[in-house]
Amino acid sequence: IAPVTPANTPAESAPTLAALKAKFGGVPKMFATFAHSPAALEAVAGYFNAMGGAKLSPRTQEAIAIAVAELNHCTYCLSAHTALAKGHGVKADELTGFRTGRSADPREQAILDLAVAIARTRAADVGPQLAQARRAGLSDAELVEVVAAVAQNVLTNYLNVVAGTEVDFPRVG
Repeated sequence: IAPVTPANTPAESAPTLAALKAKFGGVPKMFATFAHSPAALEAVAGYFNAMGGAKLSPRTQEAIAIAVAELNHCTYCLSAHTALAKGHGVKADELTGFRTGRSADPREQAILDLAVAIARTRAADVGPQLAQARRAGLSDAELVEVVAAVAQNVLTNYLNVVAGTEVDFPRVG
């Protein structure tokens, strides 16, 4: 599924693409691919905007995104979220750890363990990881946000894998 171009962008997608262009300085190909469906584009853009106000830090959300992208074999999202994590000051060794669901911070490790378990088991078997996250002090709001972050990333991973979205960030292999 090729990204939309100015010539074939649905009129209803144009305002959201314009807002994304203003925010990012250009429209990432992932969003241009979602733009085939104005409803799907609005949903994913809204998801990203809403999660910007989450209790989970941007760093932790990027850690989740990297771990889930690695599990789902999504080179696009792995590359995009690695670039974004670098922008949040995440070091190279931490990025490598995130790819395998690892963090040196015990609280962040509990979050990653839960996120990876949700992604691997489709949330069917996460009791131990949920208990660990609670022991690490996560609030109910943060637990909901872990689930939301996994779901957000599964959505974008799946579209990019299905569409074969060309990576427009520094490629991570």
